[in-house]
Amino acid sequence: MIFHKTVRFRLLLLFVINTTLLLVTLAVVYFGTRSLIETNSLNEQFKACNTIYTESEIYYKNFLLDDLNSAEFYKNRKSTNTTRSVNLLDSALFTVEEVRKKMDDLNDVRAKELEFLRTDLEQLKSQQDFLMRKFLDLGYKDWGMIGNMRSKAHKIEKTEINYDLGLLLTLRRHEKDFLLRGEQKYLKLFDESVTEFEKSIIKLYLSPSTNLTEQDIRNLRAGLAAYQFGMHKVGDLFKVIGRSGNGGLMKSVSDLQEKINTRLLSLSENISSSNEVYLQWMLGLFLVIFILQSIILSWFIFGFSTMVSKKFSFLNKVTQRLVKGESINDLKEEIKNDHDEIADISELLIDINDQFQAAHDFSNRVGEGEVDVTYTNKYTDKPLALDLIKMRNQFQKVQELEHKRNWVTNGMAKFAQLLREKFDEESEWYDNLLRNTISYVGASQGTFILLRDDFKGGQTLDLVALYAYDKKRYDEKQYSLETGLLGQVYKEKEMLYIEDVPEDYVNITSGMGESRPNALIILPLIYAEKMYGILEISSFDKFDKYQVNFLENLSEIIASSIADMNTSRVVIQLNEELSKQKERVRELENIINENVEN
Repeated sequence: MIFHKTVRFRLLLLFVINTTLLLVTLAVVYFGTRSLIETNSLNEQFKACNTIYTESEIYYKNFLLDDLNSAEFYKNRKSTNTTRSVNLLDSALFTVEEVRKKMDDLNDVRAKELEFLRTDLEQLKSQQDFLMRKFLDLGYKDWGMIGNMRSKAHKIEKTEINYDLGLLLTLRRHEKDFLLRGEQKYLKLFDESVTEFEKSIIKLYLSPSTNLTEQDIRNLRAGLAAYQFGMHKVGDLFKVIGRSGNGGLMKSVSDLQEKINTRLLSLSENISSSNEVYLQWMLGLFLVIFILQSIILSWFIFGFSTMVSKKFSFLNKVTQRLVKGESINDLKEEIKNDHDEIADISELLIDINDQFQAAHDFSNRVGEGEVDVTYTNKYTDKPLALDLIKMRNQFQKVQELEHKRNWVTNGMAKFAQLLREKFDEESEWYDNLLRNTISYVGASQGTFILLRDDFKGGQTLDLVALYAYDKKRYDEKQYSLETGLLGQVYKEKEMLYIEDVPEDYVNITSGMGESRPNALIILPLIYAEKMYGILEISSFDKFDKYQVNFLENLSEIIASSIADMNTSRVVIQLNEELSKQKERVRELENIINENVEN
């Protein structure tokens, strides 16, 4: 009951806070209304900005009408009209920024529009300045590109070559038409006239009566090409400027001016008409919201109190079950259709219960010996799951180590028994040992090679046993001591294990055909620093380290057994020779005795 009283106390506190917020809202609306009234003064500033911009446009038009046809503009590289236009644009920008900042302080959404207007004004200022510099580059009469082009034409006029003057006059006429109208057809006619002029020059040079040198013709053609090149540079700049007003910088500036005028008109009308309406709407809306919020708040206090009490009772039941270790799956339906904070807490508790269940099932299965069991994927990143998985992995490692240890121990015991077995033929002993070795390590095939002394006092590597897929065959075969992998092991007297088996070295034959093994191990049979032979094993599967160590130890034991066999063989031979010598001594004694008696 104390807990429920605490909830009701918090709800009462919520009511007090909400009422306070309503009063704060009223104060905000009051001061917001005052701020809105203050924006009326901004309207006057905005009108002044509109007037400044209009005056800037007038100076820009005066620049286009007067300064472009004035040599003073190109000589001094500045214009009073453009200077005044730019200064007025700066003033307009300053005014717009001041109005924008005040609207921004008042959280007026129209501040964004003023930001767009400021951007457009800055872009217009930049475009007008760029356009003016392009006009300066273009020039007029003796200035800029046009002046440079005209100087090339004057240079042609002053040449002493007796060319067809009418062709040059045609070129000048097309030049003037293009500069006056800016139409591309005159530039095309100009190029055609240049071609005719060049043909006339060449014809004049080829005339029998001419006294012109080749250098004269080259100079004239070079001057004509420079004149044509200058004409095309002017044409390209015309395209950038757009003198006809249908494109280029002129069109860009014109579009910006139109866009700014539209923005100014829209903002001016919007500021003038919306302030008073917005003020009346805000006051009425506040009154409606205040009444509705009071009603809703009263309903919420009493309804929410009952709901929260019920929800906390449910949480109490859930936590009690969790403390007792009981399942809460039957409670899922009670929160299935709830979508509040209490439901979220309940779902988290159910998730915790599911985690405990998953951990319980996992730990039980691991405890029963299922070390390959997998954890529920949903909880594998949880701390409890990570600890249990770590424990399972440790069990796996221990089991794996135990398996390897038992495998090695059992293998040593098995081969100790095999090495003691007796066979009628020595080859059967090698064959049995090789077959069991291949089978125990899970290999595919292998060979048993002995190191023997030859009649020349040297040594040879002789094949004594071969095993492949349960099919055995013997073949008299010797291997080189100097070359190949066997020769390398013979020289170095160290084990050789490779997983990249050479293609031409050995293949494993099966019912599916032949294929190259994936692992090859060649073990020298050494005991007491003496080498007795080589054991070669190939497999489709790669050998683990513990298998390699096992084979190394086994190879030494096999070498020891071979050494014992050799020793036994020598002892038998010595005994046989001793017996023969004793028999020979007895025979000699009998002969001597017979001679003495006679």
